[in-house]
Amino acid sequence: MHPAWEGMRETRVWKVLIIEDERIDREIYKRYLELSSAYQFEFAECDSGAAGIAMCREWSPDCILLDFNLPDMDGLDLLPALRDESQRLPCAVIMLTACGGEALAVSAMKHGAMDYLPKGRVAADVLPHTVINAIERFQMQRRIDEQRSALERSTAQYQTLLEAIPNMVWMATGEGRISYANRQWFDYTGYAGPGNAWEWDDLLHPEDRDRTRTAWLEAREAGTVFEIEHRLKRAIDGSYRWHLVRAVPFRGPAGEISSWFGTCTEIEDHKQAEVSNLQAQKLQGIGQLAAGVAHDFNNLLVVILGGASYALESIPPRHEARSMLEGVVRAGERAAELTGKMLAYAGEGALYVERTDLNRLVRETCDSLRASIPPTIQIDIRPAPDRATVFVDTRQMRQVIVDLVRNAAESIREDAAGVITVRTAIEEVSETALPAMAAGTYVALEVRDNGCGMDEELQQKIFDPFFSTKFAGRGLGLAAVHGFVRSSGGGVHVDSSPGQGTRFRILLPVESLQTESLGMTP
Repeated sequence: MHPAWEGMRETRVWKVLIIEDERIDREIYKRYLELSSAYQFEFAECDSGAAGIAMCREWSPDCILLDFNLPDMDGLDLLPALRDESQRLPCAVIMLTACGGEALAVSAMKHGAMDYLPKGRVAADVLPHTVINAIERFQMQRRIDEQRSALERSTAQYQTLLEAIPNMVWMATGEGRISYANRQWFDYTGYAGPGNAWEWDDLLHPEDRDRTRTAWLEAREAGTVFEIEHRLKRAIDGSYRWHLVRAVPFRGPAGEISSWFGTCTEIEDHKQAEVSNLQAQKLQGIGQLAAGVAHDFNNLLVVILGGASYALESIPPRHEARSMLEGVVRAGERAAELTGKMLAYAGEGALYVERTDLNRLVRETCDSLRASIPPTIQIDIRPAPDRATVFVDTRQMRQVIVDLVRNAAESIREDAAGVITVRTAIEEVSETALPAMAAGTYVALEVRDNGCGMDEELQQKIFDPFFSTKFAGRGLGLAAVHGFVRSSGGGVHVDSSPGQGTRFRILLPVESLQTESLGMTP
């Protein structure tokens, strides 16, 4: 018996509703209950089912003594009518009948009665205890139902919360098999449900599988939190995106790991920004080295070119050393061009900026390049509808266009039909769209080809000085492009994949912003 009942027996008056059409039986029940020295009772009585339903709703009894045979309905019909909106009986019910057997008792219990007594077995020493036991059982059942409902509400709220979380949330068995996952998980992975037979390896990037498996086994063996950064395959496009995966172990009674609760948080943008920052730091370091070398080399070239020029002026026109000195001057001039590119890469070259119509410059430069491009390659020029005006060094900007178009042409297989699309546009850039660029208005120059494309590893090297896929020591090329654009207040972005071509996208501040940054007037 619940301990709370012990202190309540002496003071609590229990309300008993007697629904019985025989007056003598009602009096007997009341008499038996009044004789109890352990409990106190208060009574109400009715002689029909309808009156009993009304009295029950008005009086709120603790227990009902219900006769099965009533003039207007039987007890089994009355029980459903007593239920409230939640389909629960308002109190304990004891079914009483003069005739009936085990089948009636079972039916009464199925309809919600707490107990069943044949009238022939009702006695003064039995009825009070039967009523109190029925009340205790009913109250206990009511508490159990309330706790179950609260648990169901809590579970529903927990489920709703997990579905509302933007991250992927999952639970796994102690061995690591998914037992639950929220909708975000299934939307990302494409798996229909946790019942599917699959392994984590199906989702992982091949390069991340071994280290993930090792980290998982170590976490299971040590019973510690599992945490790792790796790439997961996205079902919608098959791409692999970086995620921070973290799982906390839950332990069973014996201390064993019974399950894991885990989350997957996408960190693709963070990783891209990290790579961009590392690339920028690398290029900055190389740029500082290039600037130092270029300045020192320029000082040497001044001496070399000055001495060679003076010697040319000092010797007769037909002197045998003249051709040799002219070769020295030409080589020195080419070396001076190279140091100029190195300074441009470092962002320290002299810029002769002027207002430039990028649409016109693109068209003139591409027209001059058509003769040097294989006839199987088409150059498709798509100028911006509005005037795309920037303040740049026109000579170096023209060299940028030349380098990008030639680079695109070289990526197209020889004798293959190719298209190089050169597009200009005015674009609004937000901070979230391009983390390395300040938000604002830019003039965009885009050079796209349908050539062989590049993988991620190659893209990390293309702006390194003297890097080439053709042969070693080719020149500065794209490194000089990157340096010039950076020194002009812009940025270069590359989008490429093997077999899908390459897109170089250069962003330069519009005329007003560029003029302000350089402290110049148009």
